[in-house]
Amino acid sequence: MKSQRLAVGLMIGQAILFAVETAMIHHLGSRASAMQLALLRSSAGLLLVGSLAWKTGWSVLKTSQLPLQMLRGFVSVIYLWVLIYSFAHLPFADATAISYTQAAYIAVFSALILNERVAPLKWAATAIGTVGAVLIVKPAFLDRNIVYLIALIGTSFNGLSFVLNKYLQRPGGDSELTTMFYVNAVAVVCNLPVLATTALPERTVWPWVSGVLIFGPLGMYAGIVAVRYASASSLGPYTFLRLVIAVIGGVVLFHEIPDLLSWLGVIAILSSCLLAVEPPPRALKAAR
Repeated sequence: MKSQRLAVGLMIGQAILFAVETAMIHHLGSRASAMQLALLRSSAGLLLVGSLAWKTGWSVLKTSQLPLQMLRGFVSVIYLWVLIYSFAHLPFADATAISYTQAAYIAVFSALILNERVAPLKWAATAIGTVGAVLIVKPAFLDRNIVYLIALIGTSFNGLSFVLNKYLQRPGGDSELTTMFYVNAVAVVCNLPVLATTALPERTVWPWVSGVLIFGPLGMYAGIVAVRYASASSLGPYTFLRLVIAVIGGVVLFHEIPDLLSWLGVIAILSSCLLAVEPPPRALKAAR
């Protein structure tokens, strides 16, 4: 049960860190390209690995799963590119809503790849969380074009990367720092061409770029560590928490009062998180 609480705490921490990062990126707008931000984020991720692994040294690079680590890295890069494409070509609310189908993909891949038993209660938690996200975001889905299909399929890569984090760290597998290194190393290589095509952001925006340099890598690391201590399917609904934090942040910082549907969405997401918590072994035995 302590492991479950640690995993939940890390997911909550990740949600806070990613919410701050997203807000700072939104403030940047078009003053920095997506590939620039991706390159800076992944470079900062490598620096974080180096600072955490200074005692172990180069051993953090050792892996018996190099092809799988490379796959995990490319999956993340592909999702990032799909995410950028969808937000550029779809209404913001629609693209946001589609991006939160990640939890459903996590449940599916947890069953297929990790052989986790995804109980009906976890499926219900995922469904309730998705409904909550829709109530908060309020997508219109007025158009019918292939971009919606690309975004929907592309989001599966985000769910797959989450599950691969767990698979790579199975008993006898790699450490969280090793996974963190290869994810960011692949991203750096894939985004390096931006240095030759785009000028660096202006000095005035660098305080906001710090969100990508600090909060992004820390949030990524928190998520990678979290799956070591709990099943991936039980953590899926916690990916919705960023929306709850955004709503609360709007109330506290900007005095924006959400409407009734948004409050119902917050309640639905929090309920899905509670439903997803795995009962302690004693409770399972009693149920049998």
